[in-house]
This record gives sequence, structure tokens and C-alpha cells, in this order.
Amino acid sequence: MLRTSTAPVERWCDKTMSVLRERQLEACQERLTRCPHKGIFGDLYEDEAKALYHASFYAQESRLPYPGLEPLQTYVQKALPREACFLSQREDELVKRMLMQGGKTMLTDWEEISAAEALIFRLWCYLEIADDETAVLHLEEEILLPLTQVMLSENYVKMREHIFHFDATLHSLLYLSGFLHSAAPMEHFVERLRHLKLYQPGDETYIHRYLKSAFDYTQDGQGAILLLHPGLADPEFLLSSLSKMGGNLEIHLTQEMVLGGMNGILPEETASCQAMRGALSGAIRPEYDEEEALEDLRMMAKQGARLSEMREVMESMLCVLPTPRMNAALSQLHVQSVRWVGMPSAVLN
Repeated sequence: MLRTSTAPVERWCDKTMSVLRERQLEACQERLTRCPHKGIFGDLYEDEAKALYHASFYAQESRLPYPGLEPLQTYVQKALPREACFLSQREDELVKRMLMQGGKTMLTDWEEISAAEALIFRLWCYLEIADDETAVLHLEEEILLPLTQVMLSENYVKMREHIFHFDATLHSLLYLSGFLHSAAPMEHFVERLRHLKLYQPGDETYIHRYLKSAFDYTQDGQGAILLLHPGLADPEFLLSSLSKMGGNLEIHLTQEMVLGGMNGILPEETASCQAMRGALSGAIRPEYDEEEALEDLRMMAKQGARLSEMREVMESMLCVLPTPRMNAALSQLHVQSVRWVGMPSAVLN
């Protein structure tokens, strides 16, 4: 999902991972309310069809004028068999749920909103918002049968297996580094598909859409995608830090590091994480989730936040006064969390 703002924010309470995610989802929700509540195969006015096109992946990629409704419908149907292979995990789950429920489903949690937006950008779906503000995602009737046939095919099953491994690898690398330029993983994945004889011309377009759907990202002035870990609060600071270090930076990854990245925690971070979890248990305010609170603190440590800043955020989450055990666990978490490349080392004050 697009990171709508990368502007620096002074206080860590305003840029923790949970706050960043909430802001992004609110921005996504606001964008969806502006979309026409009809799909491209419905009875559309010309301005509604143009609005759908200009919000879609098609317009973002080609930057060409609106081609007309019928050519757009034809292109969506033609691309469907291949594009279905490159859905993000959340999109894939939503589509399968809609197929089992007659072509529609109610969005039940915020994490589904970003996947719904991506499916609308693909021009497969439209969103209906009822008077009670419940949101129902509709899969276009004209693609229900073709999509069902695609998802029963052997080619789809093979491609989804490779997407699963690709996805896990990228999540691991993002946990280890905080960010990742999209060019290298795209090139690697295309080469792998060629080697396996699964590549088809135009797959780069669908991989590009998958990356936008599956990961937080921002774009530079040339339109290149920079994938972001959802906890990375200030991408500009990280990039400027890396530029000062020169262009010859290399990271040597071990198997343990890659597996740890896939699991979302490195072996050397496990003990401090468990200690912090135990210290926070039962002491978090009702509006916070304990695991979410812990992750906010971990991501702060990985970005080189000062211990005093982490203590301020922790105290804002508590329903009790901080105990010596909590402060000791926080110090341990602060010191033992592995920093992202280019981020400051542990600052104790």
C-alpha cells in the first residue's frame, strides 16, 4: 500500500508502527469512499468510467488517456488469467472468499481494506458502502466464471507456490534492512520464472502490481518503487544515511538471518522480546494490543530510537506506573535489537 506521507514527525508517539499503519488505512479508506460504487462492467456514466480508469493500475502504468469503456473491459478480461497468478496473499484470500459467497463479501477488518483497494485498482471489484457504514466488496459478475476456471488450473497452482516463496523472502529482507528497492527483486523473480519456463511476456507488469499490493511502498521522482517495512518511520532519513556511507554497502546474509527475517525476529532478539512481553503482560491499556505494543517498541529500537524515547512511548501504553522490571526489560530490548543498516546504534540516555 502507498505510504501517503514520509514527512518527518518529531515525537515517536506519533510515528510508531501501529500509528503509521492506522494513518495509511484511514487514507486508503478515504480514497475508497471517493470511488464510484459501480464496476467497469456495470451501467456507468462516462465520468464514472473515467474516474475508475484514472484510479486504476492501468492509468498509473501507462499514463495514457482514458481508452473508452469497451477497450478497457476487453483488456481486463484478456489479462485476467495471468494477473490472477500474481495477487498478493490478502487479495487472493478475498477473491476466494467472494467466489465461495456468490461474488461478494463484507470487509471485516482494516487489513482487508488495502487488499480491497488493490482489487479495485485491478478493475475486478467495486465497493458498496451501506447506510450503516458496512463495506461490501463485489467481484464483477463477468469475471466470476473465468476467474474460477483460472484458480482451478495447474498453472495457477504452480505460480502461487513461487509467489509464496518470493513473498516470504521479501518480507525477510525487509525485516533485516527496513527497505528494499524493487528493481533487484523484480529482476531476480523474472529470471527465476524464465529458468523454470513459467515466464510470459508482460509478467513484469503483474509483478509490479503485486509489489504495490503486498507491501508498503513509496515512489521516487522517476516512479521507481521503494518497498518499506511497515515500521520504518522515516524513509528519507534512512536513505540519506545510506548515501553518506557510499554506494558500496554490502550485507552478507546467513541462513539463520534469512529464517529469522521470515519469522519476524532474529535469534539474538528472542530473549529480550520474551522479557519485554512478560513485563508488559496485563499492564497495557485496553485500547492497545499487547503484541502490537511490543512490536512498536521493537521497531523503535531497530531504528535507533533513544532509550528515553522508548520509555516515553511505553509509559503512554501502560495502565499502571512503569515497574523496575519493565524498565529493565526495555533496556534489554533497546540494546539487543539488531539495528537496520544506516540507523544509529544504541543511545542509552
